[in-house]
Amino acid sequence: MPEIEARTSGDIRILDDATINKIAAGEVIERPASVVKELIENSLDAGATDIFIRVEKAGKKSIQIVDNGCGMSPANLNLSFERHATSKLREIDDLESLTSLGFRGEALSSIASVADVIISSKDNKNKIGISQTLKNGKVVKTEEVGMDTGTTIEVLDLFDRVPARLKYLKSDRVEFSHILKVVTERALANPDVAFKLMNDDVEVLNYPGSMDMADRFLDVFGRKAAKAAVKVRGKGDGLAINGLVTKPSITKSNSNDLFLFVNRRPVSSKQLRDAVEDGYAGMLMRGRHPVGVIFLEIPPSEVDVNVHPTKKEIKFANLKPVASLITSTVSQALGNVEHIHEVTHKPALRRREKKGLRVQAKATLDTVQSKFDEVEEMGEEMAIAESDVLPAMRPVGQILQTYIIAQSGSDLVIIDQHAAHERVMLERVKATAKKAGQKLITPMPLEVSKREFELIAHYRPLLEEMGFTIEPFGKSTFLVRAVPVFSGRLENAENVMELVGELAELGKAKSLESRRDDIQHLIACHSAIRAGEVLSQKQMVKLISEMHELDNPYTCAHGRPTIIKITEKELEKMFKRVV
Repeated sequence: MPEIEARTSGDIRILDDATINKIAAGEVIERPASVVKELIENSLDAGATDIFIRVEKAGKKSIQIVDNGCGMSPANLNLSFERHATSKLREIDDLESLTSLGFRGEALSSIASVADVIISSKDNKNKIGISQTLKNGKVVKTEEVGMDTGTTIEVLDLFDRVPARLKYLKSDRVEFSHILKVVTERALANPDVAFKLMNDDVEVLNYPGSMDMADRFLDVFGRKAAKAAVKVRGKGDGLAINGLVTKPSITKSNSNDLFLFVNRRPVSSKQLRDAVEDGYAGMLMRGRHPVGVIFLEIPPSEVDVNVHPTKKEIKFANLKPVASLITSTVSQALGNVEHIHEVTHKPALRRREKKGLRVQAKATLDTVQSKFDEVEEMGEEMAIAESDVLPAMRPVGQILQTYIIAQSGSDLVIIDQHAAHERVMLERVKATAKKAGQKLITPMPLEVSKREFELIAHYRPLLEEMGFTIEPFGKSTFLVRAVPVFSGRLENAENVMELVGELAELGKAKSLESRRDDIQHLIACHSAIRAGEVLSQKQMVKLISEMHELDNPYTCAHGRPTIIKITEKELEKMFKRVV
């Protein structure tokens, strides 16, 4: 068997500068978006108010950044591509209070080691600019150029000299999506700066400079999200929070449109994202996430931005007060606005009507007519006065045995009876926690499976805290001796067994406390009026009155809307009275 040659010797060598630069570049320059990020941050640190970005083949072929910042003198331009050269630091202690976004010398040196670069720059002290061409990290050409104050950088053939990195780049679509996110983040963090992005000569975004964050929010997220945006402002313990988040009516299936910034630097932090969503306090449906922009200002010494080479991840000296302030500030902001979902008119597609639907529609109309007759008989005593959270309403009927129709001023209001009553029940569950339940005249036996028996035994302390009295009765049976005082529905064994079935879906939890909210939501859900139940006029009035007494009547325990409205203007559009 031939002897295998050793891949390395035991000798330690000093690597040459070109290899060192390429290794260092790998820590900062992962893909074209990394180049865009570093160059935009340099432009922002240079005081630019107008930044133009052009890329070809998603940045793989070329990346051009043009800014109107302060520019560089010929001497500074010569130093800008040297390793460990920077205008941001003078000594090690400066790292503790660093507020700039990048290290121009570090970024340019890393980029030049993996791509060809052409840079032109002029400061306001010189009448002419200087252009340099770099190949393999070395200047091969220098010439004077006429230009305005600012800097233009063109990066060509990224990673052509590092095929191992080039091989791991994704498709143009994926790589450009990363670039788009980088530009969007910087545009949100700097609403006073104009940004224009072009990809293969196609204009992708064009945001004019504005001092108003609301304008930039509109540019990025669109009119519908901007209309639902709520201002967030808060201070405490040297921290300051501001930004915009959308009402629960505007959510996304992922958290990609929730942007977080710490000292103007975009960060990725599950803890901060969770803190924002905790501020919605049950107003979000499971699996839905808000749209928003949150800016956190914190003393630089209290945060470490260097835990990751790209500075995307962040570490706080003390996270708890930061998260607490974010949650309370978002909660307070959302608590100060109305959350009734507003329906907007969209022309419906013509479709064939099924015979069964015609029959159902006629039955529904008959029901509505009878309810209108009932309303006329009862008169104005059925109107509910406005409260701090809901406008005055007057129920006029029920459709599909699921939705309550009411009039509020000139608006039409539709209420999901189950969702609304579930929210009422949830607040009662929370209010009556740790109070004795309502004793049943006859104990209710529950025959359960072995797994259900174990789960009831596991969650029994929480269930009894919320008003149940449950005792084991043999190996497969429990006796329910009391139920929560507010819920006559849970006196029914069938309803309680439905609750037990959903407990089984929860499974066991290491900490009972971690399941408190889930248990409360389940009890509220199974205590509430169901869809399909016929309600009398008095029952509808009672439910709407109870909604007016809540702090948050807008969503059910699962985050679904309880109430929507159609304005008079929207009704007129639907009936073609107005354009």
